[in-house]
Amino acid sequence: MTLQDESWLITGANGKIGRGLRRHLQPRVGHLVVADLEAPEAGEVNETCRAFDLRDPATIPPLLDGVDGVVHLAGIPDEAPYADLLQVNALGLYHLLESMRAAGVRHLVYASSNRATGLHPASATLDETSTIRPDGLYGASKAACEALARMYADKFGLRVASLCIGTFKEAPENPREAATWLSHADAWRAFEAAMTTREDYCVFYAVSANEHRFWSLEPGRAIGYEPQDDAARILGHDVAPPRDEPQAGALGSAEFTLRHM
Repeated sequence: MTLQDESWLITGANGKIGRGLRRHLQPRVGHLVVADLEAPEAGEVNETCRAFDLRDPATIPPLLDGVDGVVHLAGIPDEAPYADLLQVNALGLYHLLESMRAAGVRHLVYASSNRATGLHPASATLDETSTIRPDGLYGASKAACEALARMYADKFGLRVASLCIGTFKEAPENPREAATWLSHADAWRAFEAAMTTREDYCVFYAVSANEHRFWSLEPGRAIGYEPQDDAARILGHDVAPPRDEPQAGALGSAEFTLRHM
């Protein structure tokens, strides 16, 4: 089967990535269910728009009727009080995974984050085997979610692809983003690779082919992700992040997290 033969659910479809991914996938996927706290605006004939709440497990099963896989983007996307992150990101993912298990939906593409490893030094090159070193409460919630998704893959037979997403934006703007930038076009390539892989479990950094990147491209290439863009073409080859700081940069400071505690 190809994506044209399948139906996919996108949660968080009103978000920055969700809106663009929806536009990209609409002509490439047989049917899309797009869902968020507020139902997305109606679109093409092969799209169904729904409202749901990750905190309310009863709202999830109706989204899964007839779908082949889920791209899970919904959640709190940055530093926040940990109780909120646990309720929405971690418990919300549990509600989704349990609903998928019960419905027999076996393929999850999970939007994780580079922030789960952000306190590694900028001098290190990371891959899927690198230890968890979250740069804050948000990163810790993403690490917990990766672990939960892995358990569902190992114990209940779900096919899970976790994307540790870099800095998703149209163009890089600063030295850190010379390493972490993920272009829009490369993001769609990463999600398509994750949606079409037949690996039972994989985790990879969704980052462009930046000259100064912190993260190996090999785990993504193993499932067909071939990024084409490079921040150095925009910022210049001499712009690079300081190597004596954490990969998270200012996001890794104690002050950044203390504001949310």
